[in-house]
Amino acid sequence: TIEYLPPSSFMLIGVTGGPAHQANERVPSGEFHCWGYASSGEVWSHGARVQGSREEFVTGDTFGMLIDLEAGSLTFFRNGYPVGLFIGVEGPGVADGVRPCCTFGYTHYSVRINPCARVPQGTPRFDMVCKSPEVKVSHDHLTSTCTSYLSCHTARGTSGYANGIVYFEVRVNYIKLGGFVALCLGAHDLHTNSAVYPVAHYNTFAYTSQGELLRRGEIYREGLARVVSGDDVGFRADFNSGLIIFYKNRHPVGQMQGIAGEMFPAVIYGNENYSATIHTNARDRLEVPAFDVATCPPQIQLENYHMSAVNVSGKGFPTCRAAAAYRDGSFFFEVSIDKLQYGGFMLIGVGSLNLFQNSEYMPSEKYNSYGYSASGEIFSLGEVVSGGHTHFQEGDMVGLICNLDKHIATFYINTHQVGEVQNLSKYMEYSPFVVMGNDKCKVIINRVPNIAKIFALKQVQAKESKQSREDNFTDPNLDKPEEDTNKKDKNGVSRPPSAHLFDSHGKKKDGNMANG
Repeated sequence: TIEYLPPSSFMLIGVTGGPAHQANERVPSGEFHCWGYASSGEVWSHGARVQGSREEFVTGDTFGMLIDLEAGSLTFFRNGYPVGLFIGVEGPGVADGVRPCCTFGYTHYSVRINPCARVPQGTPRFDMVCKSPEVKVSHDHLTSTCTSYLSCHTARGTSGYANGIVYFEVRVNYIKLGGFVALCLGAHDLHTNSAVYPVAHYNTFAYTSQGELLRRGEIYREGLARVVSGDDVGFRADFNSGLIIFYKNRHPVGQMQGIAGEMFPAVIYGNENYSATIHTNARDRLEVPAFDVATCPPQIQLENYHMSAVNVSGKGFPTCRAAAAYRDGSFFFEVSIDKLQYGGFMLIGVGSLNLFQNSEYMPSEKYNSYGYSASGEIFSLGEVVSGGHTHFQEGDMVGLICNLDKHIATFYINTHQVGEVQNLSKYMEYSPFVVMGNDKCKVIINRVPNIAKIFALKQVQAKESKQSREDNFTDPNLDKPEEDTNKKDKNGVSRPPSAHLFDSHGKKKDGNMANG
């Protein structure tokens, strides 16, 4: 915690692999192997300034670092959210490990180490510095709003990505019908862009409200789903493979290859009052896994970003499992039966991670499986334990909710509970699976499961995102005083003209849909 730091003063917080305490400079030189973030919003490495124009920290702020020596990365956090990322903490300076350090530019500057440091939030916020002057950012950095109708204006995220798999998502609070908003991933200076289609220099990958994919200044694809007020737009960026997939309301709409290096999320606005709010629980909202391509048997073909599976052989009982494993807590899984011949067989359930090796209609006990079949039977550890339940067929939605703390799996058809199995084996890792029948059947994982509403999980905004929208966004079409200031609602209660806030579902507080 920064206890005392006068305005325009200098302090550097970072890590060092050498005797930085012997340095007599405000930024230790290269021989001290020091990497740090300055109060002036700059990142320094070995005595050289490598990044600038970041957020400053001042008295009262909490500043922290997340060090990953395997990846050679150093992520900086101000008041719990990321403000910078540096990759390159490597070389002889880390041979014996690194230690936190702080350099003071003058006397009486003071910091206090927090013995119980808060776990930093992984989702970037809107940057107060790296944005167009015509974009207003809320105090919590979650909501940004364009204030000008001249040209385009860009709001950039506080920190970038350079490795691993990340998901970032925003709620489009307001956009006129046919208006322009784009969710982007691009270079660190993307916030200086003022064009509808950022030039190649910005290395931008984007999904626009016009249903376009943009790649380095050019239209890569057209004719995708358009975006209106109230929609959630996100991207999943895999820096290991260079693949970026864009989503609308958590359904994939398109993908591109080629992302590399440090890249920052951003939103481009095409007109005044256009607004968006970052979902801080974005990764949880996209928690529904795809099928696991690494363990998929050759008889099954995966399609649609590995969200659908087809028994192309039409023979046997090949099994595919989801690319997820659970040891505790609760999770849900739901598929749509896209193709299944009348009287055909299919089994949906949970089991051990080696279930992909199964080739029988009823997995044996060694696979530790529990499932529900198309014929209305419940299977447990290689045996039928209950029958006579509701059958499912082509066109149905079949799902399950598994509570590993209570060791219960509950099965649903079209959101109606049809069965339950208890006493699941303890101390096991479970993954959802589908045993495909001996015909060319097909299932599709529901990216937004209907049973999630029953589960009341992962379908709502984080509390802070919802609060940010309510505090910082009002309907621009209704910001003028009403003619009848004493107008009453349907319950006979007077409603002041200022009560035009949108709720977390993109609806006005009076229950009407937002103007798209």
